Amino acid sequence: MAKVLIVDPYPLSSLGSETLLSQAGHRVVALADNGLDALELVRTAVPDLVVLDLDIPRLGGLDVIKRIAARKSSTVILVLTALPADVYEHLCITAGASDFVSKSDTLESFADAVKKVLAGKTCFHASALRQDPGSATPTEQLTAREVTVLHYLADGYRVKQIAGELAISDRTVSTYKTRLLEKTGTHSLVELLHVATQRGFLEGRADSDKNAVVSDQASALQFNALLDQIPFPICLRAADARILAANQAFLDYLGLTRHAVLDAKQCDIGVIDTEHLQFARETFNTAVAKQIPYMMVIAVRLHGERRVLKHSGYPVIDQGGELIGMLCTSIDIGEEQAQIEALREQLAYLAFVRDRRSTYLIEHADSLGRYLSNARSVVDGNERINALFDRMDESVQWLCEMVHLETGQIKLSPFSHNLNTLTRQTLQQLPSNDMPAHDFTSAHSNPWGWIDPKAYSSLIKALYLHLKHRGANLVSIRAESFEKDAGYIEWHLQVTASMTAAESLTAPVIYLSLASELSSLFEADLQITSDNEHAFEAQLRLTVPVATAAH
Repeated sequence: MAKVLIVDPYPLSSLGSETLLSQAGHRVVALADNGLDALELVRTAVPDLVVLDLDIPRLGGLDVIKRIAARKSSTVILVLTALPADVYEHLCITAGASDFVSKSDTLESFADAVKKVLAGKTCFHASALRQDPGSATPTEQLTAREVTVLHYLADGYRVKQIAGELAISDRTVSTYKTRLLEKTGTHSLVELLHVATQRGFLEGRADSDKNAVVSDQASALQFNALLDQIPFPICLRAADARILAANQAFLDYLGLTRHAVLDAKQCDIGVIDTEHLQFARETFNTAVAKQIPYMMVIAVRLHGERRVLKHSGYPVIDQGGELIGMLCTSIDIGEEQAQIEALREQLAYLAFVRDRRSTYLIEHADSLGRYLSNARSVVDGNERINALFDRMDESVQWLCEMVHLETGQIKLSPFSHNLNTLTRQTLQQLPSNDMPAHDFTSAHSNPWGWIDPKAYSSLIKALYLHLKHRGANLVSIRAESFEKDAGYIEWHLQVTASMTAAESLTAPVIYLSLASELSSLFEADLQITSDNEHAFEAQLRLTVPVATAAH
């Protein structure tokens, strides 16, 4: 009776082997479904026989055979797999197995192989034993580790994931992948899996290969669809400069079909001027070698015209750290310059319109002022009409101030002021008619600062007029000052008001607009956090140089 370890990722197959071995009088001491667990169980359970499937995850069957054989123990290995004998049998001999049985063989063949290997015999087909590695085809010269990496690639693993499974570096996995491409004469993963399947290395794994190809095709379609959504020309170029993908804008710009562009180099398309061709090659190759972005200015000839492009590329790296290619785009400098000129013309036109509007508004305001003055003289003595004229005159003045602010005609003229006193005087000088009451709380530090009193007063008046038209019944203003930086004061005003619902109206937009423009003039921060039919709340924060009362 022998102690047996079964290593098989397929539960039904593993159960069948266990049943046959138990009927033959052997004791199955452990089961494993991957290579790493198998090696650990060989060390702890010390079986006499390992029945091993080659197609296992986390290391691969050939690697497991090599590592068990390297222990030079009495454990013998019987390979039981669905992978083809004509491809894998001689690899199993080289790795150190004692026999090779196909899962398509009879039960008697398996039982006979178990007896022979436990008796110390090595049983392989004569063709496998006679095979000369020197006369083998390039594909048949694959090493055990290369076959393992091939199987991982067929299962859709990335380079970094394979490195983690095999406990080796990413660079080593990349080297194995490169060797596989060289030995099979292929240039991409899809080609490699196709050739490997044709030559038997992935036989029995055709579904995995097909799924990988379908997955790659689906990813390619998704990538191309994403590229086509980009409105400017863009393409993906391989490390050897071949165009792997291009969006419709790129094809339209060149005036070529996708068939003519894909898998061709830009120099083959014949658009780059010969004088720039060598420079373009060297710049691209250097960026590929260092995996860094690049930018160059090149001349091209399109539709019989010479154009100058700003061409740039950015490296695209996969999860394993390998370069997929360079994502490249080009900007026609001539078109770019034309767009800039068009924008300049539009800006100049807008400036002209703004200046003409401002001139019209100022002239119209002056005319209204004269009309109001003449009207006052006609109705002299009528207080109600004069009050109406006062309000009209005030609106005209605010409109003029807004225009002057927009056109930059108002400049700050700071003077030394006590900020508490200036704020209180501004509130006291507000017109008394229909103005809401106010409650002003001074800052404790009684600060002095350099400030333009007229612009500051206008700012507070604009806020107050907005509140008047909104139906405020009491306006509370609380002042605070801070000396955070040497020589400067931060002056904060917290403005709150409650509204009388019956009187709450929609205020003209000009007052808040004017307050915002005046805040910008002071380089201050005006934040309105609440402005509705129930309440108003705003914070004004401005910074002024420190002044003294002596100035």
